[in-house]
Amino acid sequence: MTTSHPLFDRLRAATGGGPIVVAHRGDSMHHPENTLAAFAAARDLGVVMQEFDVQTTRDGVLVCMHDESLDRTTDACQRLGPGALLAHATWAEVQRLDAGSWFDQQHAGERVPTLATALATMLPRCVPLIEHKTGTEVAYLDALRSAGAMQACIVQSFDWQFVTTVRSLCPDLAVAVLGPTDRFRTPSSEALAIAKQSGAGMVHWQANALTRRDVERIHAADMLVCTYTTDDELGWAGGKALGFDAMCTNDPAAALRSGGGSS
Repeated sequence: MTTSHPLFDRLRAATGGGPIVVAHRGDSMHHPENTLAAFAAARDLGVVMQEFDVQTTRDGVLVCMHDESLDRTTDACQRLGPGALLAHATWAEVQRLDAGSWFDQQHAGERVPTLATALATMLPRCVPLIEHKTGTEVAYLDALRSAGAMQACIVQSFDWQFVTTVRSLCPDLAVAVLGPTDRFRTPSSEALAIAKQSGAGMVHWQANALTRRDVERIHAADMLVCTYTTDDELGWAGGKALGFDAMCTNDPAAALRSGGGSS
């Protein structure tokens, strides 16, 4: 299965000045993560790509959230009771939650966005890097088709079977694999062979778990290297020295100032 895609060509072209700055859950250093405020702020900084997490509500709406529990990033503890899970909540319940006050009172009233509204906020100025947490392959493809975003984003997951299936259903979709996983602690030759078979054009790995040899092996397989999550000058410089193509950060403004790639 071919891993070539115009989006990966675009990313390669943007790496000339150093690793591409990828806003991790938006500009999450200065705004509540995975919200439209964070996404808009990162977009306006000029980042090439934004990484964010997507899960499904009980009634099948794809929304932007990292945790299974609603407690950390919303006021669900007060509204729905402690320990409320996103998978057990309806969209009607979720959209009433305050997703900003936990971070700062200036963001009080911020809401949990849907995948569709996140895409509308980012496109066409940056590439959405969508991390599948829960939800079916068909649900993601339907959402991307409805948003007219099938050719404009990358879908990734720690569940490599999800990546394989979603790419087989839509061969024109750009996909990436996340690691380490229980099966693959390193991007070994076996891991990269399976990633290639899935159609992945990028390997997204924990930054401090990669060696120069790993990076060389990934590049030799004609895939890009993206890493998570680095928030300091030393880490950014180290990533550049190792040949990382893209680096997730919670502080995209500082990463851009340090010389990371922008659009």
